[in-house]
Amino acid sequence: MKLLICDDHSLVSEGIELMLQNSSETFEIHIVTSGKDALQFLQSNTIEVLILDISMPEMDGLDVLDAINEKKFNTNVLMLTMHNQIAYIKKAMQKGAKGYILKNTSKEMLIEAIHTVGKGETYVDSRLTNILINDLTETPKTQKVVTVKLTPREIDVLKLIAQNKKTKEIAEILFISVNTVQSHKKNLYSKLNIHSVSELVNYAIKYGFVEL
Repeated sequence: MKLLICDDHSLVSEGIELMLQNSSETFEIHIVTSGKDALQFLQSNTIEVLILDISMPEMDGLDVLDAINEKKFNTNVLMLTMHNQIAYIKKAMQKGAKGYILKNTSKEMLIEAIHTVGKGETYVDSRLTNILINDLTETPKTQKVVTVKLTPREIDVLKLIAQNKKTKEIAEILFISVNTVQSHKKNLYSKLNIHSVSELVNYAIKYGFVEL
């Protein structure tokens, strides 16, 4: 089976490649480090499964899915990402991804996902089942109420964090110092009673501060 791995972190790609090479399966594996490189490769090569990350600079995985649809490339896409938020899962599947698994998956799950997606069938990480069920069974709300008052600058920082921007990048975009960004992050953690970046991302998505 011919695979293309697209991840901007070479250690991740090489780790996946080594994992697959050490299995009893036979794979022809190619690696690229950006969405643009993936599209260029697909333009001249037939790939059965594209293993695609979401968070990449310049062109993220969701943008790559859009481009694959536009160019009508004949490949099945398996998202391999750290994002377990329902918004990311739904958006990726809506854009045509056949599979969605987390980066800390086992070799057995990865291989199973590759074969399933390679046949054009759907595969979702079993650890995401509860998230999907909760989303399907959640009582619709006409309006989500945000009870915490954030300053305009805190909202700016929150939005950029949700876009996977690092502290230095946020400082450059907003023309403020790194220390100021860190201060805003500390305030966000305190006001929202949140303790990690992933929780900030979840909050930003839940209350509509970012659109995916």
